[in-house]
Amino acid sequence: MMPITPHNPITPIDPEAPDNGDDAQDWAASAETLLALEAEIPLLSAVREFTERAARARWFAELGEPIDGETETLARLYLDALGFPDAEPLPVMNWDDALDAAESGDLNSEAWEAEEQLRAALTDRVLMGVSEEGLSVMLAHLSAALAEPLAEMADEALMMADEPPDAIRDLAVGAAQQAAFGGALALAAAALEMAEQDDQAAGEEALEHPLLLRYRLFELGRWPLALSGRSLNLF
Repeated sequence: MMPITPHNPITPIDPEAPDNGDDAQDWAASAETLLALEAEIPLLSAVREFTERAARARWFAELGEPIDGETETLARLYLDALGFPDAEPLPVMNWDDALDAAESGDLNSEAWEAEEQLRAALTDRVLMGVSEEGLSVMLAHLSAALAEPLAEMADEALMMADEPPDAIRDLAVGAAQQAAFGGALALAAAALEMAEQDDQAAGEEALEHPLLLRYRLFELGRWPLALSGRSLNLF
């Protein structure tokens, strides 16, 4: 975010004073900076609120449990929104199977490509209302806020399952962080739409964005591992 250039804004302008081109340029620069700052405020607010919510989520609390009605409904919404309406959520029941599914995930799969394109599009949209530096600061704050709860909850889940903390711990934490970034970008893009167009519907549409739906599966305590064929491996 660019700093605001001090320009004595409360000093009244004398209409009979001689025109000063430098002053006019300085004021124009200050006005543009203020507008940029105002545009960033709704995005900053949206990401801050999301960060507070994510830090309280039930990360990894339901791993290996049967897929209940709420989880299945959310998984189907995610698959539909991502463009795979014929896919089905498939329960993964233990850490060994989860590790196999996580490591065998195809990074060039249709689902992976679809998510990468959505993430890139959201990033481009958000950068229309916030500087690259501002976006980096927002995501760094989110990452820092989640680092401790994610690590603690992953360790707790592994301990309860009598599993040693091996490579899958880092995979789980990394996947959760990525899901949170996607959810934050979706809400930030919606906040920008609402600020620019005064359109409340943009906020409602954001709730159906695939990356936010993926995050919400994590929020329910699950871990959507990968789409394999027409099955969403859901730990």
